[in-house]
Amino acid sequence: MTRSVWDEMIRHCQEEKPYEACGLLSGRNGSAQTIWRMENILKRPDAFAMNTRQIQKVLQKIAFRGEKLVGIYHSHPTAPPVPSIEDIAYANYPEAAYLIVSLASPKPALGCYRIWGATAFSCPLQLE
Repeated sequence: MTRSVWDEMIRHCQEEKPYEACGLLSGRNGSAQTIWRMENILKRPDAFAMNTRQIQKVLQKIAFRGEKLVGIYHSHPTAPPVPSIEDIAYANYPEAAYLIVSLASPKPALGCYRIWGATAFSCPLQLE
């Protein structure tokens, strides 16, 4: 992940607090190089959902740029950066990394996961 994507993701999550923020990350060679802020249509502090039309439009833009979907992020305003049961249940893109930004402490914490079926596996994240 590039530093600019990291900074923008953290900024987005902080701006949406007390609600969960959400978005998509795209890039090449598995590296997140572009961030796509999405609207949390639930406007809740403990859940998020994205508009399917907005997702489709962004996926078209990603393809037009010659990039691939590499990550999906959302925030946990008061909880640790660990996938909830709902996060795992609604993970529909196994090729993407799932990033959770926790704002429970003054310094944001990040968890990165691959989700297959009903299981979340921690995965490493590198800043470029």
